[in-house]
Amino acid sequence: MKKICFVNYDMSVTGGVEQVTTSLANALCSDYEVFIYGIFGKGKTVPYIWDSRIRYRAELSEDCRIRKRITSVFSPFKKFIKENEIDVVFLMENHPALTVSPVRFFTKAKYVFCDHGALMNEWEKKDITAFRFWDSLISHRTVTLTEQNRQAYIKKFHTNPAKIQSIYNWIRPEVLESRKPYDSDSKKILTVGRFSEEKGYDMLVEVAKNVLPGHPDWEWHLYGTGPTWEETREKIDSYGLGKQVLLKGNVKDAWRFFYQYAFCVLPSYREGLPLVLLEAKACGLPMVSFDVVTGPNEIIRDGKDGYLIPPYDLHMMAERIEELMLDKNMRTDFSKETATDIHKFEKDKIYDQWRKLIEELS
Repeated sequence: MKKICFVNYDMSVTGGVEQVTTSLANALCSDYEVFIYGIFGKGKTVPYIWDSRIRYRAELSEDCRIRKRITSVFSPFKKFIKENEIDVVFLMENHPALTVSPVRFFTKAKYVFCDHGALMNEWEKKDITAFRFWDSLISHRTVTLTEQNRQAYIKKFHTNPAKIQSIYNWIRPEVLESRKPYDSDSKKILTVGRFSEEKGYDMLVEVAKNVLPGHPDWEWHLYGTGPTWEETREKIDSYGLGKQVLLKGNVKDAWRFFYQYAFCVLPSYREGLPLVLLEAKACGLPMVSFDVVTGPNEIIRDGKDGYLIPPYDLHMMAERIEELMLDKNMRTDFSKETATDIHKFEKDKIYDQWRKLIEELS
């Protein structure tokens, strides 16, 4: 049985990349020996349920600068790959890829760089762009979440098209199976995501300030934790929105509660292929998102199952949200339309793409 290893930054935290790593690792246990290697997280609890066959190791206890991270991980990671005779290594995002990239030249394994973001979203950040270029260059294959991002790599980095492919994240079958009849009488808005700068909670509060006071019977629930949580709470309080914008904390499998909501809003500055929109679509929720590069426009069909807003246009986002709040028939129609192209994100189809990739490389 071939052996594969996922390299992640820190599996002790909750986030989209960690969720994808977990889903892939659990599924691929059926056909491969699966390992997960965390750069950080040593001694910490992993908040995910893993197949008992998965073998896990976290190397470092505390975060550190890039140079120290690379030198600290080089020898133990090289030993780990060689001793376990790993065939394919999946580098799950920029920083883990950069950290272990020197080992690529000292082992026989094939390396796959998985970019969970979007090249053009951070093109002006020269350090991040350089990391992506290097990570893709040294890897035997690069996988993007969207075709739009794949084309960006080909155009901007002159990547050989045969060396790069796009594979969607799948919607977990249990999420698809959880779909309930849409509640058109709900007066609750949903946002789920890590509280960090790129997720746009600062913009969310500005939109809420313009919409909610005129609709005192509506609430906006925010699920998640993270570094900007306290800053967001303070802004909510300063605008007197504490009774309508409610911080629900970090809830495992938040999709279990999606049926209670009227629609989902994603206010991010940038995305890869947002899991929350996939889960909202699976659960039949209308969606509102900025049309950032990349992801939302490959999930939302504007004007049919949700709205795509020109990036960072707070006025238009507020208008579209209010339209949905005022029109339950529109919300119901949008909910019905979410099922139209859901097959693109079904597990079996996407799983076959991962298997084919592994077999081609190993």
